[in-house]
Amino acid sequence: MNKYTQLLFCAATALSCTLLDSCRTVPITGRTQFIMSSASEENALGLQAFTQERQQHGQSTNATYNAVLKRCASALIAVADEDSFDWQVSVLNSKEQNAFCAPGGKIGVYSGIMDLMNNEAELAFVVAHEIGHAIARHYGERTAWNSVVQAGGEVLKNIDPNSTASALYGPAAQLGITLPFSRRNEYEADEIGMILMARAGYNPNAAIEFWSRFSGGNASSGSMLSGLMRTHPKDADRINAMKEILPRAQEEYAKAATKRGYGSSF
Repeated sequence: MNKYTQLLFCAATALSCTLLDSCRTVPITGRTQFIMSSASEENALGLQAFTQERQQHGQSTNATYNAVLKRCASALIAVADEDSFDWQVSVLNSKEQNAFCAPGGKIGVYSGIMDLMNNEAELAFVVAHEIGHAIARHYGERTAWNSVVQAGGEVLKNIDPNSTASALYGPAAQLGITLPFSRRNEYEADEIGMILMARAGYNPNAAIEFWSRFSGGNASSGSMLSGLMRTHPKDADRINAMKEILPRAQEEYAKAATKRGYGSSF
């Protein structure tokens, strides 16, 4: 997100908050965000999605994976400071290399990404990143901004449906707001995740080590255009951002009551 888009985004956020009284502060980062939905609405959708995923894939029977995830998630939940969530945790039997934390604290980690882990601390980062999305309420925030973008397009169409501005509004909004905003969510989830894993006693260096390996050694690949069009940051940008967060995460790690380090290998 360039500086002009950032200014536009901040101004739009401030205006929306003033007019609609729909703002909250993101935990850990302190960023002001615009949300129109209620937490209970988001949590209900999160439970529905989580239930569907468990029905589709089923619970993994890998006893080691289940035990490690339960231990890791319990440590992270203890420092997430989100008592309103009804936390649930599952290793899902799928080769998909991914994980999620649906609104309301429904954590699902696919066995495919568990296969990639060198140690418990790497798992802690992945799970903490997904928890970051949930406690930051990124789903509700993105839904709110999508509504604003759609409403803006309708206004332009009503004023002059044949105008150049109306024709360009959709692509411009996607490049200037929607995609950069989605990438911003990923950076923020990384930041929250590194802080949470450190507070839970996991060595935050594992976050960078995991992502450097997970990127397949191609962290510097990707053209400027491909990075612009992606909803996720380029790997090199993401790793550099993590390195900037690392000193703060190390301070949190130093203060952690229980030092788990890299945890168990599995």
